[in-house]
Amino acid sequence: MKRNTINILISVLSIFSAQRLLAQENKFLLSIEYSPNCSKITDEVVNEKYKLSHNALIRIEYNTKGKIKPSLGLGYLNTGELEKSEIGGQQGIEEVKFIHNYNYLFIPIGVIIKFGKFYFLPEIGLGVNISNKTRQITKFTNGETEKETRDETLISGEFNKLSIPLSLSVARQISIGGKSFSTGCKGYYGINKVVRDVPRNNHYFGLGVLLAMNL
Repeated sequence: MKRNTINILISVLSIFSAQRLLAQENKFLLSIEYSPNCSKITDEVVNEKYKLSHNALIRIEYNTKGKIKPSLGLGYLNTGELEKSEIGGQQGIEEVKFIHNYNYLFIPIGVIIKFGKFYFLPEIGLGVNISNKTRQITKFTNGETEKETRDETLISGEFNKLSIPLSLSVARQISIGGKSFSTGCKGYYGINKVVRDVPRNNHYFGLGVLLAMNL
């Protein structure tokens, strides 16, 4: 699934690049963005903690020559949380970690608001759930570690196929070697639940850094 996601992003990048070459007066600007972040799910049940997540996207903006520029993108969003249980040596197990990963392809629509070299970028998107995985890491008292990744199963409810991510980026543009880059911070929140029809208020959210290259 990850390979298919990468192929899709590469294909869209090629299309956007061709559009930019054909565009007159550089009306369209293209950027590639990556954002590692710490994510979690709202309404903690037992002992959920933050996990390292990430999202990547390609974005095209319309160059209005002003301070406000509309944008449209295509991206991959990985989010979720970590669940840790201390076993204390029972049955030879020291601890067990469950890393829950929820993965989406999404289309963000936003407005870039520039103040000199700084900019704000609020976005709202529409995402499609492509996979839900659990990575189990078991540490034994003898020092050995066992790792396993499987499809996540639910006791009740079902995963929402569609997601509505809301995000805000604050960044600064810099130039290195004649190339234009952006760096800053980015936060996001899922407007609808990850799993529906359950009592838990389970919305994903995350906060991290932003790294982008402007083409």
